[in-house]
Amino acid sequence: MRYFVAVAEELHYGRAARRLSIAQPGLSQQIKVLERRLGAELFARDRRGVALTGAGRALLPLARDLLTRAGAAQALVRSYGAGETGELRIGLTRSAAQGVTARLVDGFREECPGVEMQLSSGYTALHERLLRLGSLDVAFVRPPIDLAGDLACREVAVEPLVAAVPVDHPLARRRRIRRADLAGEPLVWWPREHGPGMWDRMLDQVFGPGVRPPVARWEPEEERLLHAVALGAGVTVVVEGRASRLRVPGVAIRRFAEPVPTLPLGLAWRRDSELPALRRFLRHTEEVVRSGAR
Repeated sequence: MRYFVAVAEELHYGRAARRLSIAQPGLSQQIKVLERRLGAELFARDRRGVALTGAGRALLPLARDLLTRAGAAQALVRSYGAGETGELRIGLTRSAAQGVTARLVDGFREECPGVEMQLSSGYTALHERLLRLGSLDVAFVRPPIDLAGDLACREVAVEPLVAAVPVDHPLARRRRIRRADLAGEPLVWWPREHGPGMWDRMLDQVFGPGVRPPVARWEPEEERLLHAVALGAGVTVVVEGRASRLRVPGVAIRRFAEPVPTLPLGLAWRRDSELPALRRFLRHTEEVVRSGAR
């Protein structure tokens, strides 16, 4: 069809051949093949030149449309293969600081507006499960996680932990507190099954390796933890970025003295995934993380 449209628009075999960068005899042969396949002459040829027949005039708009559609299909397939279109299911974690997730997710949306991103929110253990089930393509997690051969994880940030105490607690009068200051305080905490690696890492850093203080009250997530602290149920430890966003009345947030306990933020995905949009997102992540390190 490309050969036909070129001749139809130029009405001259020589000019059409130059436009297509092919030899004129080859172009003439291809037009004859097309006419045999369609069972009709498309061009009237005489000494004065070339003219479209009735069949040729009827075919031209359809041929142009076919070429436009074929070009669009090729562009679509190329952009999909480059990770610029398609769908990407991303699991966000509420404990993460807005800055790093925004740079990665919103930055990717600007870079590849043709990718439809489906965002959901959950905790680390849930994200591991959904990745293995194929219900998520990539997810933010709190390492360490169980890689078990099928998952990969890349650390993208490290965030400081802070203590949350009631505003009328003696520790609220301090600018910074030592980790040892929390020993013996009633602890408001969350279930280990939400993220075993994160759970162990936080307690090991704050209370000492292997030390598991008694929990005075269990709550499912950070906002509930802080509300329990405001009610005087005890103290807790949260990621600084999350605590600054929640700002629960009745709670004093205090930073730790050196060495400050920290918690990494990671990005996890299935090693065997060949989804182009995922590969493009991972490249984008590498660029953002490297630029932030400089």
